[in-house]
Amino acid sequence: MKRRVYINGRVLPENKATVSVFDRGLNYGDGLFETMKAVDGRVEFLRDHLSRLKKGARFLAFPAGSLKALELDIKDGALEKLLKANGLTQKTACLRITVTRGADCDGGHLPKKTVPTVIIVARPIDTDAVERLRTDGVSAAVIKGYGPAIPGVKSLNYLPSVLGKAEAVRRGALEGIFAAKDSSVREGTSSNIFVVSGGAVLTPPVSSDPAEGVLPGVMRQAVIRLLGKKGVAVREAPVFLKDLRSCAEAFLTNSVWGAAPLTVIDGKKVGSGGPGDIVRLIQSVL
Repeated sequence: MKRRVYINGRVLPENKATVSVFDRGLNYGDGLFETMKAVDGRVEFLRDHLSRLKKGARFLAFPAGSLKALELDIKDGALEKLLKANGLTQKTACLRITVTRGADCDGGHLPKKTVPTVIIVARPIDTDAVERLRTDGVSAAVIKGYGPAIPGVKSLNYLPSVLGKAEAVRRGALEGIFAAKDSSVREGTSSNIFVVSGGAVLTPPVSSDPAEGVLPGVMRQAVIRLLGKKGVAVREAPVFLKDLRSCAEAFLTNSVWGAAPLTVIDGKKVGSGGPGDIVRLIQSVL
């Protein structure tokens, strides 16, 4: 079955879903995206994902109301229709929303008015592979020298994460962990990080300035809420490489994995080298 894609309010075969060569997402990375998981046709944490998308659009100075048509389409069942068109209503699937500022021929200057390009694609998730990660854990390599372009915004300027992931794979790991010059740990190329040490759960902080801190991950926030309800406090504080190497437990979160133990970093075991009590608690719920 040919994959079908949502583009600007229409669901089309993938070979018919095209954008202008002048699209600013293509030419300047001028856009945003959200990756969400759907189980049996139900999208998880949809409200949180849309909230982050709208905040990102405001930061990038998209015209007011740029996402209104998308929001109305989603309320009208666009995501469910797309899942159905791709035969994914009874499966676990990944949905990606991409929003660019739209097409513009005026070069790098910020245009006063454009019509956003909105694309949504759906694909099946390999649930067996995800379950292996959640059970066996994730190996990671420390990536130094660069990091996300705008850490607090899930923008299309994603090349640092692509390169970080590629470097990690070359070094025999699955995930890359960005670290600053002071050896503080920021986030993974596609994940947020948590460390359990001395009975405390720590995670690098989100900043009020999107150019600083880490991405406010939707699953990251869901884990913080969950642990709070279970009586486990999470402290947002700087985490350093030495903390990773001496902690009792560490784990990574994103919308596809949920929470997966971080078991190896730069070839050395983290904690016990397997899932710890905190990540098992999270996995029992999320």
